[in-house]
Amino acid sequence: MRLLSQVNLNSLKIVESAARHRNFTRAGEEQFITASAVSQRVKSLEDQLRFKIFERGGNAVSLTPEGETYVSRVREALERIVAASMEATGQSQAHVLKISVLPTFAARWLFPRLPLFQRQYPDIEMRVSTSYATHEFAASEFDLEIRYGDGNFPDLKAELLFKEDLTPVCSRKLFHEILGDKPLSKVTPDDLRHFTLLHSDTCTQNWQSWLGFAGASFVLGETKSIYFDSCMMSYEAANAGMGFAVANRAYMASDIRAERLVAPFAVHHPNAAGWYFVSPVTALYARKVELFKQWIKAEAALTQHQLDAEIANGPTLRQATA
Repeated sequence: MRLLSQVNLNSLKIVESAARHRNFTRAGEEQFITASAVSQRVKSLEDQLRFKIFERGGNAVSLTPEGETYVSRVREALERIVAASMEATGQSQAHVLKISVLPTFAARWLFPRLPLFQRQYPDIEMRVSTSYATHEFAASEFDLEIRYGDGNFPDLKAELLFKEDLTPVCSRKLFHEILGDKPLSKVTPDDLRHFTLLHSDTCTQNWQSWLGFAGASFVLGETKSIYFDSCMMSYEAANAGMGFAVANRAYMASDIRAERLVAPFAVHHPNAAGWYFVSPVTALYARKVELFKQWIKAEAALTQHQLDAEIANGPTLRQATA
């Protein structure tokens, strides 16, 4: 057996690539070698380590428990090597924070607050990308992402910002055009039959989920619908008076407070899923990431406190006053 001190750094990069892709062929394409060469490098390293890193099966491979631990540490070491090299050559980007954010989260919640972070930390240069896709951090330049889900993001550090809480909203003008001066205490989910429901291709189950929770699933079969390619467009359509959109309260709270929209139903539907601050564990060592994490968690906590208070108070007559 060759000495472990003779482990080839390039072999570690190949193993990390194979683990990320779960495929020797794609790892070879990324490293500009053949799948056979990837297999040989992996086998050689396994012989040195005296344990299997991968379980082979057809075209796909999976990490063994020992392999999971090993690759995680290799990935961390490689990231540190790259960071050290950039710093040594004056290419350090310690002041540049690169984040990937869901488009609706960015437009409806983050962007109105981001100037606060910029004023507080003017030395940090922000680079923001909006995308519905998730990224492999080892293959991307992002320091962190804001992801929607249940918090289960393997090999990553995930911290909850706030849970989703659905409620139907429409423009104040449309509300009064259809229901007149009907008291909010008398408005029920059945009244949605008189409105057009605004749906989103990216949140396909929201109306079904809310109506089922409210005991009014039949409404879906008794009303008109319009479909949009994103939640954000359905919210803009609600503001424009096209119908009712079912929305996350955190996204629409400012419109409701400003009386542009009405949220007339006391029924609110808390979801098990929510928005999470997600990053590699190693990224948390970076000052820029830690500062942004603490800032956004504080903003999210304030949002959640405000929403809890508004839910406790329920819809007000002022929200529906013409």
